[in-house]
Amino acid sequence: MERLAKTFLRFSELEAQKSSPLYAYWSKQIAEDRVLLELISYIPASQPKPNLFFASVQYLANKGNHPLKAYYSNFDQSQEYLDASFNSLKEFVGLYKNDLIACFQTKLVQTNELNRSSYLYPIFSEIAQETGKPLTLIEIGTSAGLLLNLDHYQYEIREKEQTLKFGDTDSNVVVYAENLGKSLTKVSPFIVRDRIGIDLNIVDLNQEEEYEWMQALIWPEQQERKEMFRRVSQFNKNIPKTLHTGDFLEFIPTFIENINNETQIVLFHTHVANQFNESLKQNLLTMIETISEQYPLYHVYNNLFDANLHVDFVSRTITTQKKLITDYDGHGKYYRWFN
Repeated sequence: MERLAKTFLRFSELEAQKSSPLYAYWSKQIAEDRVLLELISYIPASQPKPNLFFASVQYLANKGNHPLKAYYSNFDQSQEYLDASFNSLKEFVGLYKNDLIACFQTKLVQTNELNRSSYLYPIFSEIAQETGKPLTLIEIGTSAGLLLNLDHYQYEIREKEQTLKFGDTDSNVVVYAENLGKSLTKVSPFIVRDRIGIDLNIVDLNQEEEYEWMQALIWPEQQERKEMFRRVSQFNKNIPKTLHTGDFLEFIPTFIENINNETQIVLFHTHVANQFNESLKQNLLTMIETISEQYPLYHVYNNLFDANLHVDFVSRTITTQKKLITDYDGHGKYYRWFN
């Protein structure tokens, strides 16, 4: 229990403090509450316990009429209010213990961070300009496939004394970010011919339950993000793509055998490879080299060797580094562009 208590204290101080005062406060209280810690111990070791616990509570609270539901829309930070919110949380957990355990055993912490498209769009634009070809996008760890739609979003990127706008300027999905580095002067539209996503667990946003779970994974105070997710979920239904549940090592080579050679393959994954063991990482690189003997491709990734964002071109098994971005936000809120 001591180890679990420390997990919630770290979550409060390092993750939730700036983004969710409610979760930060609850986490501190949970660290001292043995009854709640015992319940939370039912969460599988493979899942981040604070995230899965809070999402499960929010998911169930949104479905019912318990007073706890009110705390997800009113963000008073007074001590009296926070104390009352935690008492309500404890009451809720007592009433819905079995439902919460069911969530722990069946749900996953699996987000789909739309804002990462703020740096992927300029990268893909450069690739399209360099090759003069439409793109075939293949994403590993695609979740609901929202990043595969990135050419259908509008972008407003703050730079020093200006704001750059690019992408689909008619879109009602607007991605905001800040560029701290070299100016994004050459970003232009590009054509995406194919959109392919692979994941061990594809999220189908057409299913109400899966949509509601993804909403519950967003922290309460992040209301703009919740609204953005609502918009993009509706948007997502109208953009054709192939989403495959299974092993990317088996699927990707078979898919590429039938690909249109007039397109440029871009294989990408963000904040996924940290979940791979060393063997899987090596198998991924071997697969890419094998594919490159016949189909040159770009590999855009992070967390494979380090936290940096890499853009590599692989042709006839030879890898050439095209770009390396060392300073960026994991959620895509800022980056330091490098030409």
